[in-house]
Amino acid sequence: MHWYSRKLDKKYYFKHNALADDDNPEFCMGDVYDNHDWTVEPKGSWKDVLKEHAQELRDTYKYIRLWYSGGSDSQTVLNTFVENGIHLDEIGIVRMSPINNFNAYSEHELNSVAIPQARALANKIPKTKITLYHYGYEQYKNWIDNHFVLGNTNVRSFHMFLPTTVHKLMPGINDREGLININCVEPARLGSDEKGVYWYFVDTALWENITSPDQDELCKQDRFYLDPNVHAKQCYMIKHNNKYHGFTPENFDDVKWFNDNIKDVCRDDLYLDITLGKGDFKSKYFGTPKSQLCVESALNDPEARHLIDTYTNRMMNHGIDPKHFNDNDPMQGYVGRLSKKYYLS
Repeated sequence: MHWYSRKLDKKYYFKHNALADDDNPEFCMGDVYDNHDWTVEPKGSWKDVLKEHAQELRDTYKYIRLWYSGGSDSQTVLNTFVENGIHLDEIGIVRMSPINNFNAYSEHELNSVAIPQARALANKIPKTKITLYHYGYEQYKNWIDNHFVLGNTNVRSFHMFLPTTVHKLMPGINDREGLININCVEPARLGSDEKGVYWYFVDTALWENITSPDQDELCKQDRFYLDPNVHAKQCYMIKHNNKYHGFTPENFDDVKWFNDNIKDVCRDDLYLDITLGKGDFKSKYFGTPKSQLCVESALNDPEARHLIDTYTNRMMNHGIDPKHFNDNDPMQGYVGRLSKKYYLS
């Protein structure tokens, strides 16, 4: 996945750099997707396809680490491994706080869902290591001071942990031979026009999980649902469910899309259904409610507030046309760019 400037015939892996050179770069999914035949539905059930990919990972890698949050994406992947008796070497759970308060409300999903679920499964998967990682003030400071460079990362929210950044936050964590980190992205989006039913992505749904090829080697990640076979099957599950009509890139409601087309269609039930007010949380800072809550906690802490000051200064000193940001405000994130349409029929 990358951005491409036709004007300069140049490929970019960081959106900031693409926009600095060209006002109208294209968002490209890449050859793996361009060369796949999307008109053919993968054989078997949804669970069969998930099992097949999980087994492929097991057969390929010596050490599999699943980053588990308790959300529907990672819950479905966890269930796939456990229900099919496919060994996971590690379940990684990350709690974050710029003020070292790992019981803060921002960590509610992890404390109330991910950790209890992992503990409940411990006897069933005794050979799986369950690791609780804490990223606090020092890790935030390291990220902001040394790694938060607009032209070297696609991460823009204050929520710094992603499988694309973990090797920078915790040096050495990916040094194990034969390691793969499972990154549980991303639910599909479908649309239809006079040519048929198609899938597409908006770059802002994926971009914080995109990095350069040399960095990708260090990330050692498998974007589970973006495996072409898995992605094709989830697209067909949504198509057969037949509730995708009326959703367009210009008229897209994330919550309604999830409830109508993802939940109980291509994602399992949650261990415990908890949200942080997704869709209702208002803040001047870009990111998920969890990210925004971390911002607020730092702002209210005299020792951590400088992290927000530095973060904000970096975001504001972007050097590109403000029109590329939502409401012309860098703190609200970039305007999304669409991939091309990939037709299922």
